[in-house]
Amino acid sequence: MEKNVIGNSNEDSRIDPICGMVGTIPAHGHYFCCPNCIEKYEKKYQLKSPSYREKIPAIVLVSILIIGGAFCIVQNQFMPYFMGSVLIGLSSLKLWDWDGFSKSFQKYDVIAKRNSAYAKAYPIMEMLIGIALILQIFVLNVAAALIVLISISTIGVVQSIVTKKEIECACMGSKIKV
Repeated sequence: MEKNVIGNSNEDSRIDPICGMVGTIPAHGHYFCCPNCIEKYEKKYQLKSPSYREKIPAIVLVSILIIGGAFCIVQNQFMPYFMGSVLIGLSSLKLWDWDGFSKSFQKYDVIAKRNSAYAKAYPIMEMLIGIALILQIFVLNVAAALIVLISISTIGVVQSIVTKKEIECACMGSKIKV
């Protein structure tokens, strides 16, 4: 009588890394039992390439930065135009998924933790500051407001780092993971 040997090397190499069943579908150097396990594996290890829709926020940011950079060169005043372009680009990404941004932002920002309206208003304030810098309206006052706004956010980030709390950075909105 032949003994059934568990741990056959051929069968071991066909074990689905997600559910542990014997897999028949080859993908990513493993065998999977079903497409659902492949999707879980890709999500777990972030292997799936982003779709075109997921790339749009990054495309928007790069486009705004290129246009803003060109504008800086034409106007011969680099910093206000560049900072304005960056702020408008970043606020656009935050507004792309406004609810997702505000939820992520509330996890670490000092004021946003206590006031959800501040989390919702933050990208709008950022955009208005960017527009004011580009239009050269009250540049010193706007720059001071920007320093205050960024300093408040920095306090929350530093607190999270000191307490070793893992945070999902919302600096580029919730669509681009940082």
